Amino acid sequence: MSGLPLLLRAGIRRDRVIAPLTVVLFVLVNVSTAASIRAMYSSPEQVATLRAGAGSNTAFVFLLGPLPADTSQAALVSWRAGLFMIAALGVCAVMTVVRQTRREEEAGRTELVLAAGVGRVVPLAAGCLVAAATVLVASAGMAAVIGLSGGGAAPTAIVFGQYACTGLAAVGVAAVCSEAAASAHSANIAAASIVAGGYLLRGVGDAAADLSWLRWTNPIGWAERMAPFDDDNLVPGLASLGVAVGGMLVAGWVRRRRDLGSGLFGRRAGPSHGPAGWSTTGIVWRLTRTQTSSWASGTAVYAFVVGFLSSQVADFAAGNAYVEKIIDATGAGGITDGFVVAMTGFLAVAAAGGGVAIVVSMRAEERAGRAELMLAAPVSRLRMYGVYLGWAAAAAVAVLGFAASGVGLGSWASGGDAVHVAGLAFTTAAVSVPAVTLVVAVVAALYGLRSSFAVAGWPIVLSALVLGPLGDLVGVPSWLRRVSPFTHVPAVPVTASAWLPLLVTTVLTLTVAAVGALLYRGRDIG
Repeated sequence: MSGLPLLLRAGIRRDRVIAPLTVVLFVLVNVSTAASIRAMYSSPEQVATLRAGAGSNTAFVFLLGPLPADTSQAALVSWRAGLFMIAALGVCAVMTVVRQTRREEEAGRTELVLAAGVGRVVPLAAGCLVAAATVLVASAGMAAVIGLSGGGAAPTAIVFGQYACTGLAAVGVAAVCSEAAASAHSANIAAASIVAGGYLLRGVGDAAADLSWLRWTNPIGWAERMAPFDDDNLVPGLASLGVAVGGMLVAGWVRRRRDLGSGLFGRRAGPSHGPAGWSTTGIVWRLTRTQTSSWASGTAVYAFVVGFLSSQVADFAAGNAYVEKIIDATGAGGITDGFVVAMTGFLAVAAAGGGVAIVVSMRAEERAGRAELMLAAPVSRLRMYGVYLGWAAAAAVAVLGFAASGVGLGSWASGGDAVHVAGLAFTTAAVSVPAVTLVVAVVAALYGLRSSFAVAGWPIVLSALVLGPLGDLVGVPSWLRRVSPFTHVPAVPVTASAWLPLLVTTVLTLTVAAVGALLYRGRDIG
C-alpha cells in the first residue's frame, strides 16, 4: 500500500469543492425539511391528518416508506427526508468513486502514478476511502439535524447508520463497476442504476403487501428495515457493510488482473468511417445526446410521480395552514393547481441543471484537448460557443417539455383531470423558459471568462433553487430572493402585467450570452 497517504491527499484535494458542496446540500435539504415539518405538523391534529392522508397513501408509501409509529418532529423529519435522500447519497458516492478511480485512469494519471512504484490497488483504495469519508461526513450531518430536531440518542445513531451503511454499500458497488465497465461513463450508469433500482424495488415492496420480500433484496430496503423511531435495529445495516467490503475486495481482485484502460466488458467498435459531411452542430449533438436524454428521462420520471400525486394532494394538504400559504403564493386557484404549479417550478430548476451539464461538458472537451482540435478546423470560436450554448439552452427547454409531459401523463394515470393539469404544467413551463435559459447563459458566460469557472454552474443552480422555489420554505428574505431568476417567474394563470418580467429576463439572457461569446473569443483555449 505504498503511496496511499499521498494519493489520499491528492484525492481530497481533487474533491475539495465537490465534497463540501455535497455535504452542505444534503444538510440544507434536511434543515429545510425539518423547518417545513415544524410549520406543517406542529399539532396533534395536523399529525393525525398526515397519518390519515400521506401516511396511508400508496404513492407516498412507495416514495418515502411507511410512516413510523412515533409521530415526534424528529421521526417525521427522518421519514420525509429518509429513503429518498439515502438513495441520493448512494448515487453521490457512486459518482465520487468513479471520478476518483476510472476517470483518473482515462485521463492517464493513474498510469503515471503506477509508474512511480505504487501498488496496483492503491489508487482504487484511495478513491474508495475519499468516497467513504464523504459519505460518513454527510451521514453525520444528516443525523445531527435529526438530533437537533429532538431525536433521542438511539434513533439518531440509527439514522446515521442508515445513511452511512447504504453509502458505503454504494461505494463497494461503484468500485466493482469502475473496474468491470468499459468506461467511466458506463460505470456511472451501471452503479447508479443499481442504487436507483434498489430504491424502486424497496418501493414496490412497500406498496404491494404480497411483494414485501423485495425490501430484503438491496441496501435501500435494509436501511428501511433499520427503522429509526420504531425498531432501532442496526442488524440489517451489517448486510450493507458486507456489500461494501465484498465489493472492494472483488474490485481489488479485478484491478490486479485487468489492463489499464480496459474492463471486463469491452467497448463496442465504432463505425469504420465517419459521416460523409460533418458539422459543428452534428458533433455537439453526438457528444451530448446521451447526457441530454438521460437528464430528460430522469426528470420525466420524477414529473410523472408529481402528476400522479396531484389528484391526491388535496386529501392530505387541506386544512394545513402552512401548505395553503405556500400554495397561495403560487397564485393558483386551489390546492391541486398550486401543487402542480409549485412542483413544475422545481422541475424548471432541474431543467436548468440539464443545460448547465452541457456547458460543463464543454469545459471537459477543452481540458481533453478536443476543443482545440475542432478550432484548428475551419470553425470560428463564435460558432463553437454559439452551437454549444444554443444546444444547452435547447436541451434545457426540451427537459422542461418532458417534465410538463410527465406531469400530464401522471395525472392521467391516476385518474385526475389530465387536460387541466397538463395545461397548468405546460403554462408554468413556458413562463419559466426565460429563467431557465438565463441560468444557462450565466454559467456559459463564466466559462467564456475562464474554463475552470464552469464548475460554478452547480452552486448557481443550487442557489437559484434555494433563493427561488425554496425561498419561502427556508425563510429567505425577499430582497435576497430577487437574485434568483425563478423568483420573477410570473404566477399562473399569467396576467397582462407579467409580460414585463419575462421580457426583461429574455433581454438579460441575450445580453449575458453575447458577453460570454466575446469573453470566449478573447481568451486562451486550455
